[in-house]
Amino acid sequence: MREGNLDKRYQTLIVLWFALLMSVGLYFALALLVAPAAVSERSNPTRSLWIVALTALGTVLVIFSFAVKQKLLERSVEQQDVSLVQKALVIACAMCEASALLGLLERFLVGNREYYLLFLFAAAGIVFHFPRRNQLESASYKNPVV
Repeated sequence: MREGNLDKRYQTLIVLWFALLMSVGLYFALALLVAPAAVSERSNPTRSLWIVALTALGTVLVIFSFAVKQKLLERSVEQQDVSLVQKALVIACAMCEASALLGLLERFLVGNREYYLLFLFAAAGIVFHFPRRNQLESASYKNPVV
């Protein structure tokens, strides 16, 4: 594959990555600026169960995003398909972004004061998914068979 084409694809990956990271920032700003409906702060077993379930699900999504990305990157090298590198990035970051959306649910529906933890998990996951040029290079040409 031509070097210029790889440069364009890499720039596209950077823009996608940045946009997905900024969407988590916008969700967080929304959570800060919009006041939630009054939610009772009393200890409620159902409320506590929702908090634990949403936080666990958000954390698991961020962790699984790394496994999904790795699997797609391996497939991109096997099939020599550069487009799978972009799909790997988008799917992994979308899984992390889902964690931020669960944080919004915690903020507005459950009224958890520690909702920001899911935003931190989501942002950290996306930061660690920063695209690398060598991922594109590995998927763009076959190594000679010896």
